[in-house]
Amino acid sequence: MNRPTFSRLSRLVMAFSVLTLLGLRPDRVQSTDLVGGEPARILTPEESKAAFTMAEGFEISLYASELTAPLQSPAAMTFDSLGRLWVTCIPSQPHAKPDKEPRDWVVVLEDADRDGVAEKSSVFYDRLYLPMGIEVADGGRTVYVCDEPNLVKLTDTDGDLKADSKEIVLHGFGTEDNHHFISGFQWGPDGRLFFGQGLFLNTQVETPFGPVRAYEGTVFRLDPRNQRLEVFGDFGWSNVWGVLFDDWGQGLIADASPALNYYLSHTTGRFDYPKPGKYDNVIAIRGGYSFTPSGRRPSCGNEFLSGAHFPEEVRGWYITNQMKGWHGLRWYRLREEGSGVASDQPRGEEELLTSTDITFRPVAQRIGPDGALYLLDYYNPIVGHTTYNFRDPRHIKTHGRIWRITAKGRPLAWQPKIRGESVEKLLDLLKDRINHRWRYLARRELQERDPQEVMPVLEKWVAATDDEHDLTEALWVSQGLDQYNLDLLRRLLAAKSHDARTAAVRVLRYWQEQMPSGETQSLLDKAVQDESQRVRLEAVVASGFMAEPDRAMAVAAKALDREMDLGFQLATKDTLTWLSKRVTPAPPAVDRFLLPYIDDETLLTKALDEFVCGEWLKRASLPADRHRAALAWLGEQAGGKTALDQLLEMLGRPETLGDETVAILNSRLLDWPPAELPDAAGAIGKLAGGSAVPSIRSHGHAVLMKLGQEITVGATDPDARKIDFLVGAKLSGRGKVPAELESAVVALSEAGQSRAVRLAAAEALPLFPEDDQKSLERLVAIADAHAQDDLQLSFAALEAMKRVPASTWPAEYANRILTRIKISATPDLKFDVKEFTVKVGSAVELTFYNPDNMYHNLVLVDAGALDRVGLAADLMAGRPDGLEKSYVPDDPGVLQWTPQLTIGGARSHVLRFYAPEKAGDFPYICTFPGHWRAMRGVMKVVE
Repeated sequence: MNRPTFSRLSRLVMAFSVLTLLGLRPDRVQSTDLVGGEPARILTPEESKAAFTMAEGFEISLYASELTAPLQSPAAMTFDSLGRLWVTCIPSQPHAKPDKEPRDWVVVLEDADRDGVAEKSSVFYDRLYLPMGIEVADGGRTVYVCDEPNLVKLTDTDGDLKADSKEIVLHGFGTEDNHHFISGFQWGPDGRLFFGQGLFLNTQVETPFGPVRAYEGTVFRLDPRNQRLEVFGDFGWSNVWGVLFDDWGQGLIADASPALNYYLSHTTGRFDYPKPGKYDNVIAIRGGYSFTPSGRRPSCGNEFLSGAHFPEEVRGWYITNQMKGWHGLRWYRLREEGSGVASDQPRGEEELLTSTDITFRPVAQRIGPDGALYLLDYYNPIVGHTTYNFRDPRHIKTHGRIWRITAKGRPLAWQPKIRGESVEKLLDLLKDRINHRWRYLARRELQERDPQEVMPVLEKWVAATDDEHDLTEALWVSQGLDQYNLDLLRRLLAAKSHDARTAAVRVLRYWQEQMPSGETQSLLDKAVQDESQRVRLEAVVASGFMAEPDRAMAVAAKALDREMDLGFQLATKDTLTWLSKRVTPAPPAVDRFLLPYIDDETLLTKALDEFVCGEWLKRASLPADRHRAALAWLGEQAGGKTALDQLLEMLGRPETLGDETVAILNSRLLDWPPAELPDAAGAIGKLAGGSAVPSIRSHGHAVLMKLGQEITVGATDPDARKIDFLVGAKLSGRGKVPAELESAVVALSEAGQSRAVRLAAAEALPLFPEDDQKSLERLVAIADAHAQDDLQLSFAALEAMKRVPASTWPAEYANRILTRIKISATPDLKFDVKEFTVKVGSAVELTFYNPDNMYHNLVLVDAGALDRVGLAADLMAGRPDGLEKSYVPDDPGVLQWTPQLTIGGARSHVLRFYAPEKAGDFPYICTFPGHWRAMRGVMKVVE
């Protein structure tokens, strides 16, 4: 194989040329992620190791590098049962060059003398395109690997570690965004191959069982015996780059782009392609379902810190990585919570590995044959391709490292013989509860044997044990061999351990057709009423795959009688949505459960009952007459009450309502036909004076003002009372507040009142048209008095001035202009507002909103400073405090800036400032490294 090589000198010459073209001095540029045009400081393995900080009790060593093996841009790895390490290399990234055959490869590394260093490497195959996922079979004789757009099988028939045949297993996986291509290969405990894909991909694969389609974030399940492919999990993931199963077969998913992690079963409910509502409220969903914190992106891969080599304190912890902004390995202790898992970090801020080498790119980790944790280092200055030119010469693809993490002073835990071992000894390995990867390899070895060799021994083994984990392992071996051990399944469905019962229900999903008629429903009926949420969750999922939808619906509907957390609700929603299209009418409880998930048009076709009316009163998107109709129906059912009485009764018990319903009821009260309100003045007054909810009190005040009711508020009243009064006045509207209340509003706007009261009073001052000139004077006085020390109050006064017709303004107020602008990030790395105009020196209130799952901010820069500030922001990618400083450089060209916003934190930020005193075009950009080239707009300042 021809290995591309670049000398250190040639790389520096190339980088210097690029910098010269960009007008930058290489000797004045710091190391970074190479998104701004500057060269990277490529460290030797020894220098990179010196940049590592390990958690107390751990150490790291180099297993292999580009200096000792053909490791160039390594992307994925796995170990076989002989202890050999298989690695894919993708120097074709970000794409193959026209007219040139891609030559990405698989290399096999061996440490025959067990000294922790690979002394032998063999290129197994070198005509692949971007192989970002790999797993071995048949003890290393067969390899499943990506070859875009295919999944291929490479086979070594003579044992020389060279592929002798290449077979396209499946064709048609989406490649629109090649670094989201299928990856994260992992054998499931059931003997099937699991892997995932990410955003922007449209997959359509022909299989012997028909076409399989998938859109964007997906987890696949492949049976290698017959090429049966299924969409196993489907969710609004960005880029599935890690599939992992724990000791009981519970799947955990690592989503690379946001670096969030999920319990796989929550996403496995049955659905029709394309999945309805896949991205509905996905940002909020992510924040609710991930069992690890946000703000630690991006990451690749996941693993358990398992095995006897590691201290019991950390054994079993969940390992992920991060390779931008912060570089290293993160670890989490997992615990069961509800139907899924939760995590914490007992060591606080001490992570397993931290590096100051910003070219260090951890992309995978795996427990090796000696019990150490092996870490794959992509070692490339540039990661990804969304913000880089595909032909950027700074894609340095000639490096790659493999690191080995061990526990100080503890003996290694060498993997016993697995390949070719007897069935009896392999079954003994399944009893090991400490060394997770031993069981993984032993189970796979058994599942690849002839069933006639395995099953007689397995049956004796099962008969001799009561250990429910051992029995679960036996069930998985049987499943992998396609041997339907129904008695063992029944035994585990009645196990004492809920983990064993959960695993058994997963198997029942696939063995239903083998069960006697009616038994599946009976077993699932029991499971769906189990004490464990996890068991109930799997029962709901399994019910969606029953042959008879009527029976399935009867099972799944029972889950609605018990507690469900967010993840359980998601799987139940998917399953019941699918079943409700096949079972009509659906049971009333199912209809009620699905109400929040149906569209407005469908909702309006439903016959009215208390639940449909309740849903109508949650949707601001419905017209007001539908809300009033719902109130009328509810009132009639409650003893013939009027719709208004029903509304007031509901507002009187806000603790039973959601925020959206309270907001809708407030709005309907405010716009209620005036002729019907006088008789309800007493009840409205009680809400205005006694509700625990401020918005209800203020809306009550507004209606009382419209009715001309006497309202008093004094300087000594509590602030809450004053604000209720003032907000109520604003809600009443200009010209609709009794004139006698003006003096109270004026008094509350004056110095001496709290800031919150003065803010509310400023907005209420222009409500009295007969005194517009005095109101303008008061507002200008407030704006001027706080133009330096409180822009929020100052700008609130300027905004309030807009309520007074501009035609009545004195000439000297003409420059008292506040421009309010809202700008959002969009999924395609853009701002939704490309340009806006303000007057020289005028007030500007800019609200930036980020609904995306990536970090974004908004930075306003001086005219002519865009490139300088953008490049300086890129340089901050290499600084440990870059994200903390929001990648905003200390540059005089930065005029205003927001922090970086993403999921898990604030979604919006308000900037208040005065426009420059000179006309011109002032750019605004996102300074997350590289984004500024696409995310930009212009504030035009005019005379």
